[in-house]
Amino acid sequence: MGHEVIAGGDPRAFPIPWPGASLSNGIEFLSHTVQRATGGAVAPLGRQTYYNVSFECLKQADLIILSSAEHYAPALTRRYPRWSELRMPKVAWYCESFHRDDRDFDFASCRPLVDRHYFPAIQDAEEMHGEWLPFSADVEVFKPNGASPIHSVAFLGTMYPKRAEYLRSLRIPISLLTPVSAWNTRRSFERLASAYSSTQIFLNLPALSRLLVTKVTEVMACRTMLLTPELDHPSALGNMAPFESGRHLVYYAANKPAQLAELITHYLEHDEEREAIAEAGYQSVVNHHNLEQSLTRILRESGLS
Repeated sequence: MGHEVIAGGDPRAFPIPWPGASLSNGIEFLSHTVQRATGGAVAPLGRQTYYNVSFECLKQADLIILSSAEHYAPALTRRYPRWSELRMPKVAWYCESFHRDDRDFDFASCRPLVDRHYFPAIQDAEEMHGEWLPFSADVEVFKPNGASPIHSVAFLGTMYPKRAEYLRSLRIPISLLTPVSAWNTRRSFERLASAYSSTQIFLNLPALSRLLVTKVTEVMACRTMLLTPELDHPSALGNMAPFESGRHLVYYAANKPAQLAELITHYLEHDEEREAIAEAGYQSVVNHHNLEQSLTRILRESGLS
C-alpha cells in the first residue's frame, strides 16, 4: 500500500512548477523517485510563491521530507505557523556543508522543524548528531548514452571566482561545456547527463562546500571517468571514503596543478586504464549510491518501509 509523502525543496534553486521540479541538493525528480520507492502519492511543499500546499493537506501526509531546508526554514515557519501540530514523521536532507569557504549555514533554525536530520557532509552529521547520507544519483536519468565522447577533458558548472582562478593557474586546455536547460525539468537533466557522457574525462573543479558535490555521483553514473579534488580540510576527509581513488575515480591535490596536468595526460594516453575506472565508478553508483536507495533508507528509518 502506498503512502502520502510531502516532498519539499528550495524553489530558489530551480523555480519550476511541479510536477517534476528539481531540488537543489541533487535529489532530482524527488517526487518521481519517491513514487518509485513507495508506490504512493507525492505532493510538493515549499515557498507559497511556487507551491501552495494547504495545512490541511500537510495533515494527511504519512511523511514530510524537506530537502535543502537550510535555505528556506524561516519562510516555512512563516508559511505554516501551526507546523508543530503536525504529528507525522518529518525529516530534513540538507544540501550544504555547515562550513563553506564563503559562509556558514544556520542549521539550528531547522532543528525544531523535523525529527531526523540527514547531512551530506560526514563532519556535520557528527557535530549535529544527525545521520550521514551522501549525495546519490538518479540512475534512471544519469546513465551512459552510448555516444562516442567528443571532448578529451571538460568541466560544466558554475564558474565562480575560485574556479575561474584555478583554471587560469592550471594552464591546460579544458572544454567548458555550456549549461543545458529545457522547459521540462526532466529533459534538462537528461541533457546534463548527455553532457557528462560527451567527454572522456570530466574534471571537477574545487568547490566552496566541504563535501563530495552532486556532480561526483552524477558523472560516475554516466560511465565517465572523474577527476575530482581531494577535500583538504581535516574535518571533511571522511567524505571521500565511499570511493577509492584510482579505482572508482581519481582524487587530485588542488594545490598541485602541475600534478593534475600529468594525471590528465596519463589517463588520456591510457584508454584501458581510464575506461576501467569509469566502469568501476559507474558500477559503484548504480549498485550502492543511487537515489532510490537513499530515499528508501529515509522511508525505512521513518517507519514507512
